[in-house]
Amino acid sequence: MQINIADSSIQNKIIAGVENEIISSYELKNKIMTNIVLNNKTLNQENINKNKKHALKALINYKLKKNELKKFNFSKTINADAYIKKLAGQYNTSPQGFKEIFLNNNLNYDLYLEEIKTELAWQQLIINLYGKKTDVNKKEIDEELTQLINNQKNIFEYKLSEIELQEENNQELKKLLKEVQNQINEYGFESTAIKYSISSSAMDGGDLGWINSKSLSTRILKIVSKMKLGEVSKPLIQTNSIVLIKLKDKKKLDLNTVDLEKIRDKIIMQKKNELLNLFSNSHLSKIRNNAYIEIK
Repeated sequence: MQINIADSSIQNKIIAGVENEIISSYELKNKIMTNIVLNNKTLNQENINKNKKHALKALINYKLKKNELKKFNFSKTINADAYIKKLAGQYNTSPQGFKEIFLNNNLNYDLYLEEIKTELAWQQLIINLYGKKTDVNKKEIDEELTQLINNQKNIFEYKLSEIELQEENNQELKKLLKEVQNQINEYGFESTAIKYSISSSAMDGGDLGWINSKSLSTRILKIVSKMKLGEVSKPLIQTNSIVLIKLKDKKKLDLNTVDLEKIRDKIIMQKKNELLNLFSNSHLSKIRNNAYIEIK
């Protein structure tokens, strides 16, 4: 089914203002339809209505990030080719084939690409702002690894996906959680992550890749280690958010054959990324609270 969003009368209607940026009904409709098409959902009014609220929220966050990048004069040219190639592979096609999905459904690929570039630039900005605050105790990690070797204990790696949710108050957060759990049951974890998750992993369907058990908090490890493959965890309550984790796969590492230096570096990187994600959410929440946002 083709979706026609080319009506010029739609393009010129402003539906929201975010500081000095605007969101048009054309952008919102393109965002909604893109979510439906890329998640291979049926185009009907019910799915349009389900996507509307979160498409608008995603566009507001996009505009906030865009403004913040301008504020810091972050004008670094972002090359999204590698990311688009990876994304296209998830649809069993090439980057050009992925672009044609948009063209065949009368969707604006350039708007989608600009959102991707803005998100990648935002991640780089967060590294610039908070990278020095993500120091990890390397000596402590070395001591833990040495102890594991001496005691011949097992190290596991878990292939995980996540959905992180955030709302202004607990009541709204509980309501959102219920909606997300229903969406997971109906459409799957990955599609739901793309639509709802506030984590930077949302662009990849919540995929976190392989995570070493030593880089997980005691609380999360206790939960993940007891999960079955394909299972989704119960909601993990954080300070101002809720996280759902899916266990996609797991494997045991043989301490006699693995490169411990690589494991050490991987654990350090995972811990740093976790901290950067916290800084990213905190920074976005701060600018959202201080921004002038008007929904028309």
